[in-house]
Amino acid sequence: MYWGKDIIEIQADRTEAVRRAFERAERRNYTFEFKDRRGLGGLGGSGNLDEFLVELRQNDRKVEPTVKDMMDIVIPIVERQFRIEDVYLERLCIMGDAGALTWLEELNPMHQLAWSRLIKELEGNEWPGLFGYLKRLVEYLSLASGTSH
Repeated sequence: MYWGKDIIEIQADRTEAVRRAFERAERRNYTFEFKDRRGLGGLGGSGNLDEFLVELRQNDRKVEPTVKDMMDIVIPIVERQFRIEDVYLERLCIMGDAGALTWLEELNPMHQLAWSRLIKELEGNEWPGLFGYLKRLVEYLSLASGTSH
């Protein structure tokens, strides 16, 4: 995929970056940057595991966030994102062990993104067993496309 890493390695890096961001948030060791960011739920990763931004919409506010803002907003946001990334990494590892990711990595980038988003966004308590069905579907598609396991 990107930079010679497979999808699991890329996700492991992202999970680790968010874990470190969560640790820094708990220690109040981070900076705010006000900007209108779309796509990552208010979290921005630079690709460097030691650099992570917590970005909040300014909403016409010129005042820096207070410690209470940090406690009430930032820590839960980063903690929730870490849990999402960690579950996604676990799901990718399960699918990788089944040989299903070879097929995913051979798709064009747009389809990779769509399947990856679907795998990531499935909620465990929503439609019980849905992830298992999706995993089997990807395995069948992998077999049908002739990719080896």
